Amino acid sequence: MKLVTSQIELHNALRLVARAVGNGRTHAITAGVLLHAADGILTVTGYDMELGITTAISASVEAHGTTVVPHRLLSDIIGRLDASEAVSLAISGNRLALVSLSGSYSLSVASADDFPALPVVDAANGIAIDLVGPLAAVMPAASTDVSKQLLQGIHLATGRVEATDGHRLAICAIDSDAELDLVLPVRCLQQVRQPATIAIDKGQVGIVLADGTQITSRTLDGTYPNVRQLVPTEFAHALTVDRLQLLHALERVALIAVNHNSIVKLSTASKILEITAEADANSGAESLVTTGTLPDLAINVHYLIDGLKTMGAKSVTLSANTATAPVTLTPDGISSHTYLIMPVQVRS
Repeated sequence: MKLVTSQIELHNALRLVARAVGNGRTHAITAGVLLHAADGILTVTGYDMELGITTAISASVEAHGTTVVPHRLLSDIIGRLDASEAVSLAISGNRLALVSLSGSYSLSVASADDFPALPVVDAANGIAIDLVGPLAAVMPAASTDVSKQLLQGIHLATGRVEATDGHRLAICAIDSDAELDLVLPVRCLQQVRQPATIAIDKGQVGIVLADGTQITSRTLDGTYPNVRQLVPTEFAHALTVDRLQLLHALERVALIAVNHNSIVKLSTASKILEITAEADANSGAESLVTTGTLPDLAINVHYLIDGLKTMGAKSVTLSANTATAPVTLTPDGISSHTYLIMPVQVRS
């Protein structure tokens, strides 16, 4: 293998596949990145046995070839080169010669034959779908608890995507009537920032992004809970408030609340929303003009902040029935997005 490519393209490709590079503890070779050069293209692949990402960049290829290079070392070197530099890569035996205008390096490589093969997903019946906005809307609600593996994923269902961690949930409609019912790990879908084609085959999913990047992942086993039944159909209380004003007020009060389980209290009176927090000898309060009412609520402030950040509307509506019933947050004028939070029960 012998080629010349640009620093910036190679740097971006190595950053893109980084999420799929393994730690090497179980399979040492998965800590490497697979490089394949042919026909004016350098293909870069990371695969940790669960998630695979492949992307391609242009290159002047003098000799075809494939090899595996330690990802972190290669990425660190390339990342510290000047963005305007050309980079030459050449394989001789079990060494990679990396040459730039400013210096040269010799790195150990491994045989491509030892790199695990990515699952082959039949893309013939792939579904073209734009998930960028919906995924951004629901991703903050996915669980980070390793004991709740299924909830660490996002449910792609017919007409919607949804996520929950057991304390909050987010549901967002998608512009597709394709029949879907699968749960994919968040770390797979974090890479989907472009329209994509999705194909499912025998517990594996293949995603091809608009720029040609390919993502391969296993699906998560199990039946996703019916979270839509948790969303009340009617509310006794609702109020509308400027989204950014509420977000900034919560971010300020959160500085106090962080020392008391991140709990803030919401109450309404005379068209004013009061947001308060107390911790140790400190307290904070914010007041916002609003319309409507809410029962007195105690809520995790970070859950509220996360939900508000995913909404692009100028104003949002908070709806609730009682102090212990689910609270929904919806962007005004966007009926396709619902964010629900369970209040916290606190002593008076």
